Amino acid sequence: MRTKSLLTACGLLWILLFSEGCGKNLASINVDPNSPQSVENPQLLIPSIIKNAMRNYSYTAEFTASVCGDYYANQYTSGFDDAWTPGQTTGNFLWNLYEQLRDVENLRILSHTKGFSNNEGVALVLKAWMFQVLTDNFGDIPFSEALAGKTSGNFAPKFDSQKDVYVGLLDMLKTANTLLSSGKDPINSDILMGGSALLWREFANGLSLRLLMRMSSTTGSGIDIAAEMSKIAGDPATYPLFTSYADQAALSFLNELNNEFPAYHNNPIGDYHLSTTFETNLKNLNDPRIAYYATRTPASIASGTPAFGGVPNCIGTSESSYNGGTANQSQVAPVLQPLANSAGLPASPTAAQGMILTYSEVQFILAEARERGLITVGVADSFYYRGIRDQFAYLQSRLAIAGFAYPQPSDIAPASSYYQQAGVAYTGTTDQKLYMIRLQKWFALFYNGFEGWSEWRRTGVPKETKTGPNSAISEWPRRTRYPLSEQTINSDNYKTAVQAMGADDLITRVWWNK
Repeated sequence: MRTKSLLTACGLLWILLFSEGCGKNLASINVDPNSPQSVENPQLLIPSIIKNAMRNYSYTAEFTASVCGDYYANQYTSGFDDAWTPGQTTGNFLWNLYEQLRDVENLRILSHTKGFSNNEGVALVLKAWMFQVLTDNFGDIPFSEALAGKTSGNFAPKFDSQKDVYVGLLDMLKTANTLLSSGKDPINSDILMGGSALLWREFANGLSLRLLMRMSSTTGSGIDIAAEMSKIAGDPATYPLFTSYADQAALSFLNELNNEFPAYHNNPIGDYHLSTTFETNLKNLNDPRIAYYATRTPASIASGTPAFGGVPNCIGTSESSYNGGTANQSQVAPVLQPLANSAGLPASPTAAQGMILTYSEVQFILAEARERGLITVGVADSFYYRGIRDQFAYLQSRLAIAGFAYPQPSDIAPASSYYQQAGVAYTGTTDQKLYMIRLQKWFALFYNGFEGWSEWRRTGVPKETKTGPNSAISEWPRRTRYPLSEQTINSDNYKTAVQAMGADDLITRVWWNK
């Protein structure tokens, strides 16, 4: 008994001594070397920021936002449906960009501290793009006080007006272009622009043009829109722009698990159908891109006369029986189909890309700016035709990657007569020319439903977009509602923002939507 007690006592003493010695190093022992608490190399942040932001954004932009853009119709209740009921239209999925923005701000601060001008410029471009998406969809947003909780302790930032956000974003992009023009540090692990400072500058300046065009009919910003657009359009050495689709800001996915096109392993998406608005405008121009944008209907394939059939938005459960039922309705683009799809089609993990800003969009911006007299450099019809031709070439390049039996690149190649027909040939009044520019731009924004929706809100093109009998609101939506989390956590500032804007509903118009 005594021996046992002694051994016990000695054991306890040993435990105490061992604990004291080990306690001094306990923190270091419990640190996982594979999960560092801080990142010293800013370049390590870039790939995760881009991947996380784009997997969320591209899926939403190509599906749920495609209903907002009136490219597709969807009667069901996931994400945005075409009834515009409040429960489905609170924008948590977009507000999540603030999570990536915190990492972007860390990238900016770390790069600035280390004197990495190129990487700081990259951070500013990404920051400007994410805030542009947020403010265009919600209106007033936390901006000037956002992302500072860690440094200032302010976890309830005020909401800035969209006008002030836009002014801040344009300044941000100017700074980015300057930093990227003189930086010497490499942009490693860049999965978006391949480590090219020049391409990041082209991205920054094209994004500036998007912002300037969107605010071109507003007042009170203190910015000379024409002067700023002319500066960018007229000085390619200082303000380089994309030169073709090979340059554009588009994320390529990989044929490896967790890096494929985000919808590739999803369940079948048969609830999305080609909208009649999209169908009508494509068929009016005999546009062969319809074969890229949608599948042929099952019934038409079975009968040996392949054709496309659209569905109106906002008809609710009648959608399933419209035009004789789903056998006569076209589903989403072949390149967007998941591996397990209800259309029985081949699928590609890499053909679709995550789209931010394209060469064709920039060309259409320049065409409109020239037609409206906002710039004097170049010729409007040259910008316009370059935008159309490049978009055809881009879509053909993606089909070449897909390797489908149908459609193949040749199936969407335009005949020479395409450009000579009424509705495409660049003739007519200024209003007619502007409509053609804006319609072709809307076609080209198909991959990015949020931007297509924004262009409709700005221009009213296409004119056919309207609500139907089952819509819960009186007109096509104009913005996204703030998420419940922000209403709860940042209640006072949320209420102030809503009071300034008018109402937190879907038909309150954002600053540039007049």
